[in-house]
Amino acid sequence: MTLTTEEFVMKFGTKAQKAKFKRDGKLGSRTRESIIKTVEQEYVVEIVKQGRSNIYVCTKLDEKVMKKDGRVRSGREQVEHRIPMDIIVATHLEYDMTKQASMSLGKWAVEFGLITELESDLLRSRHSSTLRQKHIDLTFEKGLLEEDQTKLLDEFTLHCLDIYGQLVKTLEHMKKCGIIFFYENWIGYSKEGKISINPEIMKEIQNTRRGLMKKHDVVEFNLTAHRNAKKVKNFKLEWKQALAEVKDEFGNVLGIKYYWKEYAVILKGTSKAVQRYLETYCAEALEAYVNNKDLFINHNEANYVLKRKANFMKKAEKRHKQKLKEYKEMKVGFSAAEDEELIRYFYTQQELEDIIAGYDLGVKRLHLKNLYMERMGQLFDLYKLKV
Repeated sequence: MTLTTEEFVMKFGTKAQKAKFKRDGKLGSRTRESIIKTVEQEYVVEIVKQGRSNIYVCTKLDEKVMKKDGRVRSGREQVEHRIPMDIIVATHLEYDMTKQASMSLGKWAVEFGLITELESDLLRSRHSSTLRQKHIDLTFEKGLLEEDQTKLLDEFTLHCLDIYGQLVKTLEHMKKCGIIFFYENWIGYSKEGKISINPEIMKEIQNTRRGLMKKHDVVEFNLTAHRNAKKVKNFKLEWKQALAEVKDEFGNVLGIKYYWKEYAVILKGTSKAVQRYLETYCAEALEAYVNNKDLFINHNEANYVLKRKANFMKKAEKRHKQKLKEYKEMKVGFSAAEDEELIRYFYTQQELEDIIAGYDLGVKRLHLKNLYMERMGQLFDLYKLKV
């Protein structure tokens, strides 16, 4: 297809670009580059000089590819292991190694090899005191933590949780590039087994939950950190009852015990599309990928672990320095007497005694003795990926 400049703009330009061309009577370099980037998703574009004018020769591609610029990544957190993660997900999908199309984020993270089963188990322990105790016992058994240092495991868990958000951003990016279909579903569990929850019903459930949280004066942090607080227990009791009474669009009581979000991930592009994805966003990896896929994938997985640990330790160091600065500006000791009344509102008597006795003093001690970084690194190695 051969087009004059005007034909090129009128066929492929946006409304604003067409209006600008009609007003100015010429095509600026920035506008031309923008239009070409759009056209290159479906055509190979060659600009041929013809006197004072340009002729645009557009040759149709076999399949549509992603736009070659960085805007689809705008807002993404730039972490050391981002590119290895993108490559792991892309190649895993290309080989069609997924066990099922729709899973929770945790299961997808394990499926892609981004976290281990043990790490996934640790993340699930946020919702189970019994499971959490199992991981506390594991750190005691390995000699990593002592009884007054269990707060460190909670900090480590929150760092591990970052991987879920990073995976969502990778999948959203691949969706924008036309590599995958990616959408979410809400799933509930009742006495009848798994059920799909209508988005409108899910909206009502979330509104009910927010209303109860406001009524009992609790926030998400309370639900995790203050599990035995009276107001948290009261909220959970009423929330459990409200959830069980949720009805579907036909007025039938669903009897939901708990619910979760699943993500459907299905490969849309071909193997060639995956290679173009790597060429556009991971250019330095493409040659190694094409030459020896299996060797490349193994090296990339090892690289992912190393870079993820580097990112993890960088965040741990930042917190360590922050805490040391705080300790220099304040007296490190036990809870003040005036704090006790507020603390009683959140904790059981046994937990209260632990707090007054210096509940997190063990973690403070790790900071002050410069052992915090070492312990966090050991926790990472304990839960690390098995490559």
